[in-house]
Amino acid sequence: MMPTTHGKQASTMNRDSQAYWNKRAATFTRDATVEYERWLLDLLALEAGEEILDMGCATGTLAVPLARAGHRVHGCDFAEAMLAILDERAAADKLPITSHLLAWEDDWEEAGLGENSVDVAFASRSLMSGDVPACVRKLDAAARSRATVVVPDSLLPSRDPRLLTYLGRAVRRSHVVRDVTRALTSLGRIPVFATTRTFRPMRFSSFDEARADLRRLAGPEPFTAREQRLFDAYAAQHVVREDHPAPSEVAGEHWVLDYPLPVTWVFIGWSTDGSEWA
Repeated sequence: MMPTTHGKQASTMNRDSQAYWNKRAATFTRDATVEYERWLLDLLALEAGEEILDMGCATGTLAVPLARAGHRVHGCDFAEAMLAILDERAAADKLPITSHLLAWEDDWEEAGLGENSVDVAFASRSLMSGDVPACVRKLDAAARSRATVVVPDSLLPSRDPRLLTYLGRAVRRSHVVRDVTRALTSLGRIPVFATTRTFRPMRFSSFDEARADLRRLAGPEPFTAREQRLFDAYAAQHVVREDHPAPSEVAGEHWVLDYPLPVTWVFIGWSTDGSEWA
């Protein structure tokens, strides 16, 4: 296992979001679905021995298989609990993974991930909002060869269209694909695109924790009295105990949403020297 660099990074992160993902770490899915992992790795077309930056790595859903394939990986996340699990997994198998407590808005140079620091930099399902052009520029600068993001095509995965419709709230579309494309145009890059569909995992250790996450999927606006009554009834109906969790999940009680939350994802890749994607 490579050293961990947790230093002073992530000091300007959104603390509410950090707390949420730290809490989710214990029940967060350790492995990407086979289909998603194969889809993304095929598109990345990594060459043997390339050094990789995985921004928003969580517990190592992609960093671990990449390291097992022989790549040196920098796993970056702003949730310490996620990185603690990544470090445990890397240590157990002696994998070449360096974890970095790092947010998009932090100083990547200070973390040793500045200009031309890796061969390939990617952010898989971790760029949802914020200063998208600045995030794209950081990935572009860090990668000597290629950079990639996988972003939502329509509704953000942090919203549930079925719940929003039930509450009578507007369902707003994501504009991340548009913003990434514009940022790449300004950099003189030539993007390539591909799409896939996944289902958002929602697995929690208690009903209250699952209910709190479902509330998050309705958006940050306060509930009216009517919306609160509707939400309480909705949660009681749709948050259920999972009797047989997946083998890869942590043992113990698990609560899930009783319907799938589909998300359409867009792969956007580019060569960082301005040439066409090979």
